[in-house]
Amino acid sequence: MPNGQTFRLTGRPHPDSALAFLFEDITAEVSLTRHLRTEIETSQSIINTLPDAIAVFSLSTLVMTNAAYGTIWKRGDEPQMVIHDLRSALRIWKVRCAPSSLWHDVKNFGQMRHDSPIVLDQLILTNGRLLDCAVQAIPDGLTLVRFATATGRLESSPQPPRQAHG
Repeated sequence: MPNGQTFRLTGRPHPDSALAFLFEDITAEVSLTRHLRTEIETSQSIINTLPDAIAVFSLSTLVMTNAAYGTIWKRGDEPQMVIHDLRSALRIWKVRCAPSSLWHDVKNFGQMRHDSPIVLDQLILTNGRLLDCAVQAIPDGLTLVRFATATGRLESSPQPPRQAHG
């Protein structure tokens, strides 16, 4: 409507060729949906400006990545990266990096308590590029994995880092 209201119109047939119309004011619902969509799009835009590659996982699924993540881990010959969970991401990371004890720690990280220290390690991509990797628990049972060009600058929370082990 011109005044900003949104109505849902539903028509239902009735006996004797009658038609009943239901007008339902859904202004609040539509407004909330638009507001949430705007917040999500804004958050993703902000995260995409970060130079570090970021992937966030729940216990069972990939929640989000940023543009830098796609730049590092997507190959030009792939139509799209198929990552549904941490295990599928680990398969990609293992193939594209030199062997590392970090993978064992990352695989088990989601099962750790969320007061666990941050896991930090340096990775070597198959093209020779060095990456710093940090894995840490974040609120709501999520795991944040960050990759940064190796400069020794990858820092996180005030928790002391825990080096990856085999």
